[in-house]
Amino acid sequence: MRNVPAFLLACILLSGCVTGSSPDSKPDEPEKASMKKDDTVVLLHGQGRTRLSMVILSKRFRSAGYQTLNFPYNQTTDSLEEISGQLHEFIRKKVKTSSYHLIGHSLGNVIIRNAFRKEYPAGLGKIVMLAPPNQPAHLAKRLKKNPVYRKFTGDSGQKLSEEEFYRDLPVPTVPFGVIAGDKGQSLTFSEPNDAVVTVASTKLNGMADWILLHHGHTFIMNCKDTFEHCQCFIERGSFKQPDPE
Repeated sequence: MRNVPAFLLACILLSGCVTGSSPDSKPDEPEKASMKKDDTVVLLHGQGRTRLSMVILSKRFRSAGYQTLNFPYNQTTDSLEEISGQLHEFIRKKVKTSSYHLIGHSLGNVIIRNAFRKEYPAGLGKIVMLAPPNQPAHLAKRLKKNPVYRKFTGDSGQKLSEEEFYRDLPVPTVPFGVIAGDKGQSLTFSEPNDAVVTVASTKLNGMADWILLHHGHTFIMNCKDTFEHCQCFIERGSFKQPDPE
């Protein structure tokens, strides 16, 4: 099983290890919507990804009439506390509507939760968590001492494996829902998973709704039904119900 660590790294760092912004895009600026709504959706990408990973979801929300913002962060150089502070400042400077909502993918949800250690700027409505590691991450535990993993995931990557960190991690004080995936792998998991986090570990006490979709961790944000469930939760406080047979 010598190849297992490499496989785990591929799962976590798939689609690039570069974190931060892309030089040829400006996703941190509000996008024009087809019909004006007094709501902004702030998107947070996952570990080992860039803001470009949330572009498809952003475009779908803009088509539905929302303003969108794509929060940039660099976990390689900045600590989780620094990133959480940057999120607050980003919202204060960039959100121009009276209310806003947060949608995070993977590590983005840990940032959202950690930022509740201080009061969010006024106007926060709802939160949707996509494939969140709401408990210590199985793969992070296995890779925490791997030098490549440590280099590219920084302080945030280490905290994903720490029981003590999770015991003190705040739970959102606004309505939040969780979307989990189960299109996983069995090489390193013995229970349902999305190839990076287990289905069970996505759940969090206090969530208003939870739904399981047949998608993998890395691209769950790009799926059309994921967007539909996100929009439904933001507008109604619950996920879209299955069509009657």
